[in-house]
Amino acid sequence: MARRRARVQSRPSEVGDVMPVSARVAWSYLAAVLAAVGAGLVVVLSNQTLAVFLCKGAGSADDALASCKLGWAIWAGLIGFALCLIPALLLLKLDWWLWAAMVAGLGSLIATDAITEWWWWAVAAFVPALASLVSANWQRGRSLRRIQLGAVLALDLAAAAALVWWYANG
Repeated sequence: MARRRARVQSRPSEVGDVMPVSARVAWSYLAAVLAAVGAGLVVVLSNQTLAVFLCKGAGSADDALASCKLGWAIWAGLIGFALCLIPALLLLKLDWWLWAAMVAGLGSLIATDAITEWWWWAVAAFVPALASLVSANWQRGRSLRRIQLGAVLALDLAAAAALVWWYANG
């Protein structure tokens, strides 16, 4: 007589966002630091190459040349941060929604045109934490998650509009 063996059936389990929020905040700060280092390299390289070429028409006045180079450095830093943040987030296994939230926060800060103020730097220090909290999956249902992601997209659109308005109105 043959013995019957018990069959082990594996149940598919849903693996959600298993990273605790505290770890998500910490990893987002590390990603922001890595992206800032990359953006700094982009600014240095673009200031030595592209800005020299693009600011030829600024004239011989030192102030005009410095303003032109500063303007290109700001845009190179913003674009460099956004692009360098992508591999940093992929390396740390964080999601695209964190990227979208962080870019929205950074774009909104740049559009305030208050980089010389103390409060700007205080708010900038909290952008990674706020972005990770805004984009975290809180496991409260699909409808709340859709609203949350829609809000992140709305923040991105608002930041892009603010940057366009800031650039157009100088």
